Amino acid sequence: MASEKPVVVVGAGLVGLAVARQLLMDSPGRAVTVVEKEDTVAAHQSGRNSGVIHSGVYYASGSIHAQLCRRGGAQLREFCADAGIPVLGFGKLIVATNGDEAQRLRELLEQARANGIVAAAMMGPMGIRDIEPHARGVAALHVPCTSSVDFTAVAAAIAEDIRRRGARSGSAAKFGEVASARTASTC
Repeated sequence: MASEKPVVVVGAGLVGLAVARQLLMDSPGRAVTVVEKEDTVAAHQSGRNSGVIHSGVYYASGSIHAQLCRRGGAQLREFCADAGIPVLGFGKLIVATNGDEAQRLRELLEQARANGIVAAAMMGPMGIRDIEPHARGVAALHVPCTSSVDFTAVAAAIAEDIRRRGARSGSAAKFGEVASARTASTC
């Protein structure tokens, strides 16, 4: 809508880019500018993390954290599929080294299932070795839906998407150009 105020998003990490994208999806044609001090997107934490797309196994059953983790993971996988970004689905193996830890894993299994992670399963020492030959334990919880992605590639794809939707970066249509404090203060 043309009467909406222009928006400046500070930071071209995953959060800033996602905010800019959502603004443009909700209000096509809105003036959105992303300001980034670096010469590329995801130059800091967004580009230096483990890349894990968490399954939500650790969150309390039914919590907003669990719900958002599952929903966000599904949306991220869909975005990656649409953008041609590979998602590696190696899963996660949580290993117990003693009986007390094994009991905690059984509790985690119930929590995982309550959170909709139906493929999670307990396994013994042989199952552990089948998945990870270098791991040893008395039991493990296998969560096959945990995956990983290159979040720098995700950020670059979001940046390209918001450019197509009309976003600008700094004072030009190129990420990395920094709007000065004087320019930014006039927004």
